[in-house]
Amino acid sequence: MGSHSKSLLIGLATLLLLGCASEKPKDGTIELTFWHGANPPPNRIVLEKLVDRFNQTHPKIRVRAIYAGDQDQQIPKILAAVIGGSPPDLLWYNATLTGQLVKNDALFPLDPFLFKEPILDRVYPSLRTATRYRGQTWSIPFDTNNLGIFYNRRIFQAAGIKTTPRTWKAFLALARKLTVDRNGDGRPEQYGFRLPLGKGEWTVFNWLAFYWGAGGQLLVNGQPQFDSPAGRKALGYWRDFLSAPKGASLSQPEQGYDFTDFFAGRVAMLISGPWTLGDLTENSMDYGTFALPMGDVPATSVGGEQLFLLKTTPERQRASWEFAKYVLSPEFQTAWATKTGYLPVTPEATKSHSYQQFLFKHPQLKVFVEQLPYGYSRPLDPTYAQLSDTLGQAIEQVLQGMSTPEQALAAAQQEALLIVRSQPGDFKR
Repeated sequence: MGSHSKSLLIGLATLLLLGCASEKPKDGTIELTFWHGANPPPNRIVLEKLVDRFNQTHPKIRVRAIYAGDQDQQIPKILAAVIGGSPPDLLWYNATLTGQLVKNDALFPLDPFLFKEPILDRVYPSLRTATRYRGQTWSIPFDTNNLGIFYNRRIFQAAGIKTTPRTWKAFLALARKLTVDRNGDGRPEQYGFRLPLGKGEWTVFNWLAFYWGAGGQLLVNGQPQFDSPAGRKALGYWRDFLSAPKGASLSQPEQGYDFTDFFAGRVAMLISGPWTLGDLTENSMDYGTFALPMGDVPATSVGGEQLFLLKTTPERQRASWEFAKYVLSPEFQTAWATKTGYLPVTPEATKSHSYQQFLFKHPQLKVFVEQLPYGYSRPLDPTYAQLSDTLGQAIEQVLQGMSTPEQALAAAQQEALLIVRSQPGDFKR
């Protein structure tokens, strides 16, 4: 057995033991385990302090926050814990895991609690779709973010750009204008835009914002809609940035989130989200932000995490519900948002005096708050990971010039149909 396999087994065993350790102490206090993947490390400290605050105000409940690793490392651990009968009580993860958790009977529906205490009414309507799957509610929003355009103010000023583009057409034209080949060797020293190369989730997450902006829906009645007018329009638009005259460069493979070229002035604009606030501040970058340009409709991709309450015992589930209510409180939402760069999930927290002061100090974040009503969430279907991989391959082939949008999406559509048809009986459409 290799060292990697041994490390994985040790990690799984450790987390399973931690899950088993959630037994009621002798004084009657209910101890809950809360697995999360908060990053970077300073965010974990913020989370632990907020959990401690809950514990201080709920003497009969004690929540233990446990860092379970980066998100791409967590799924095997989570599923192993569920299958092994030792799940955590609370889980912090993005909504795309919902279908898999429901499929494995790991969650209990929140609707009975919500009937008595409709706390989701506090949440932005655009975020509620990520809580419901197959007619029931399985999670609550913990935090949120979305995608926008970051731009280098110095490059804009040098080019005499005083307004930001609002449409796909104007954005493409600006990207081409800001692409500069100073020595005429055919290799621009400065590109107007940077597209993410790779078939991973970051590429798909970025492209979906344009797909939704073209009026697309990934799944209709459980059936994939990759090969659609919206799909061809959105993927063709990305390809146009790489056609003469060029307006964009490609990132390093699977490094589309990296800001190195942006900091160095080699790229004038790129897509990212509010979580980059800390890195940009540390680099003293003179930057601005604007909303994703509009295609047929305004749209952005919504990210962030959900809070899942896993099946344990009725007593533990009631205690977990108390923590869920705390997470949606103005106190929690405001503190988490102002200290991490995530966006609040409730208008009440967004309008609070402390958060408005935070926005005044960091005006670049206003764009992401303003885009919240136009956010779209990725499907919660248990097949999403496979569908995303298939879609990512199609995007990569087009960006590398190996296929046309029509060819790539037609092939991806056929593979996607096979994926959804392979589901077990209860999960077939």
